[in-house]
Amino acid sequence: MTLWWSTLCVAAPLLAAVLLFIRPKWMAGIALVAVTLVLVGALGLASVLDDSGPQFIAIGGWGAPLGIGWRIDGLAVTMLLMAGIVGWPVTLYAQGYFGGAAASRHFWPLWMLLLTALCSLFLSNDLFNWYVTLELLGLSAVALVTLSGKKAALDAAQRYLYTGLVGSLFYLLGVALIYNAYGVLDLAVLREVTAP
Repeated sequence: MTLWWSTLCVAAPLLAAVLLFIRPKWMAGIALVAVTLVLVGALGLASVLDDSGPQFIAIGGWGAPLGIGWRIDGLAVTMLLMAGIVGWPVTLYAQGYFGGAAASRHFWPLWMLLLTALCSLFLSNDLFNWYVTLELLGLSAVALVTLSGKKAALDAAQRYLYTGLVGSLFYLLGVALIYNAYGVLDLAVLREVTAP
């Protein structure tokens, strides 16, 4: 059941983003359903966590150190709940803010991609997966900054992009150094090999 709830948190906004790119009808409604499903998935994970305690899920059956792993613990569930709770007013406000503006065509899929990246980041238990989700998060955020099309927004987005790229390069360098030193990137295994 844990896999179902955690997958719902990531898959709902991702499918909504794809659907909104392909068919932009009922944009706010689709986004609101996706945010609601993230909240439902987070509540389901909270219930599982309360019954069974923290859990690790090996995505695709590949465990650490090779596979992608999700860790369901109190912090991850709290952050998912916050994403779902905050996502509601953001989505409702954006519906009124954009109305029928041309920028709304691009806002909704980008907002869903940002939410997908956040949920994946909160669940990931691997330093490289954090890098991938942070990149998706940063690129979605940069694109959202440019939506007005004004020169000030484009300049700000360009500075944001350059700053994010420099930060991500340093993060990736840190990941490479950790992998070189310990040979693993999974947080649970890394905790074991670095313990004194």
